[in-house]
Amino acid sequence: MVCLRLIPQDLTHQIMLRRAGLITSLLLLSSFGQPDAKTYYESAIASLNKKEYIQAISEFTNAISLKPDYADAYFQRATAKELLGKKMGFMSTELCSDLVSALVHGKLEALDKIESTCIRECYDLDGAFLEPEIVYCADFSSKILSDLPAGSDKFTNIVKLNLFNNRFKSINDNIGKLNKLISLDLSSNSISSVSPEIGKLIFLKELNLSKNQLSTLPYEFGNLKKLKMLNLRLNGLTSFPKSVANLNNLETLDLALNKLTSLPIEISGLKNLKTLILVGNEISGSEQKKIKALLPNTTIYFE
Repeated sequence: MVCLRLIPQDLTHQIMLRRAGLITSLLLLSSFGQPDAKTYYESAIASLNKKEYIQAISEFTNAISLKPDYADAYFQRATAKELLGKKMGFMSTELCSDLVSALVHGKLEALDKIESTCIRECYDLDGAFLEPEIVYCADFSSKILSDLPAGSDKFTNIVKLNLFNNRFKSINDNIGKLNKLISLDLSSNSISSVSPEIGKLIFLKELNLSKNQLSTLPYEFGNLKKLKMLNLRLNGLTSFPKSVANLNNLETLDLALNKLTSLPIEISGLKNLKTLILVGNEISGSEQKKIKALLPNTTIYFE
């Protein structure tokens, strides 16, 4: 006869609790043994300082895999790739992708680096769509375009776009998808309206809308806080949005040959404005004095 030994229910419950506690402890010990993103980053910096570039890239990659929005890790991985490229005699466009990611996640220092490194070669309309993810600069000037080319949303890293001398009549909502742009040229078109979506181009430093048919601008223009150069020459502007006060990095503003008779008092917020061009507008003498008083440190051209 086989005798079965019955385990009391409360004892069974205790055994189960002990097993669960043991499993939890093992999991905690395991997690404590795994480096976190900061640990990988610090190790990568040490490798970078020792000129062990491949090791540094690997460790920065580990940090990013644990923290996908790690701006400093993207930026320093780009540095490691650049230094490795110089050592080996080549340049990888992957470093530009890292710089763009660093910028998007808040590393504004990446802006200048992108300008000096990533926009030396501009793709034309035929070549740009072959590998759109590595297109950082595109020149689609004089192509009889009336809208962004189909598939432009595939330019996930584009930072400079030239659409000079086409047939655009408006800037529609699609422009908001190119939210990593730092330079945009839409001059010499027939643009009469601009979508508020342009306000999503928060990294834009240069915007050329000269030689169009604009009479007004959306309030969302004030979101372009990184703008340093804004060219609106030869339009039909009768007013300027009060949100211009937010453009506190603006250095050059060209409003020549429009239909302006005044500027909003909010222009006094343009503390870094060096040059303001108002030639060809019907601005009275008293209004000129007012503008000069609002911008005492700005060189202003009325005629």
